[in-house]
Amino acid sequence: MRLIALALLAAGLSGCDAYHYHAGRFHEGRRRSSDALKHYEAFLAHGAADVRAAELHVRAGRIYAGLERCLEARRHYETAAREFPKLEPWAGRAKGGIMSCPDYFPLQAGRSWVYGDSASGGKAMRLEWQVRTSSGLGGLVTQSLYAGAKLYQSSEARYELADWTLWQRDKGGRFPLLNFPYTAGRSWTARRDGRSLRYRIESVDATARTAAGVFKGCLKIRETAAGFSGSWKYDYYCPSVGRALTTVAGSGFENPNTELLSYVR
Repeated sequence: MRLIALALLAAGLSGCDAYHYHAGRFHEGRRRSSDALKHYEAFLAHGAADVRAAELHVRAGRIYAGLERCLEARRHYETAAREFPKLEPWAGRAKGGIMSCPDYFPLQAGRSWVYGDSASGGKAMRLEWQVRTSSGLGGLVTQSLYAGAKLYQSSEARYELADWTLWQRDKGGRFPLLNFPYTAGRSWTARRDGRSLRYRIESVDATARTAAGVFKGCLKIRETAAGFSGSWKYDYYCPSVGRALTTVAGSGFENPNTELLSYVR
């Protein structure tokens, strides 16, 4: 502690901005979010042109995002992305932060989800997901599919945020799962397992009713395969939860197919 105090004193003597930079890092490292934010905001009020501002905008954005205060988080992320568009890794992390608040696809290490078929409540089919490793812009997810009590298949997929897109990469290749900005009517295309797929955001304020709970403010995304215009599926991605519900639909109907049974944040 004495060495840290001496370092902060030296930073203070070398300049106000340096002091706020190091003091903020010190408090953030000890999970004193409010104190860290005070120093980051003080630095940014005077040192906006300093290259360290990109880092502190991202750090402040992460703290606000952790508090689920997305308006403040996006303000910092957007400033970093706009003012320092080529300064890596902060520019890339800022873009990832913009896409992740609200976080519709959490990828923090240790997160896990259990899904089951809606008809039997998971007794016939169960899918378990777990984030094994994580970085600021992606993560590795292991997947275990059970038929009844028997393990049927194990696999893994890597997810990454790049180019304003959430990409899924597995043995089938790489394809765009979510595409920013998340606005109703936005659409994109992909090829998956030899099929042409079209995605469209139908709603940004949908409600998903599942065995794990009722989740609001969800993205409702329609997936249509080429040649199957008479039927499609919907995936519901919910803030701080991830994918919560998959339904099958067509003209005049929508039925639950797979839903979230439980999850660990």
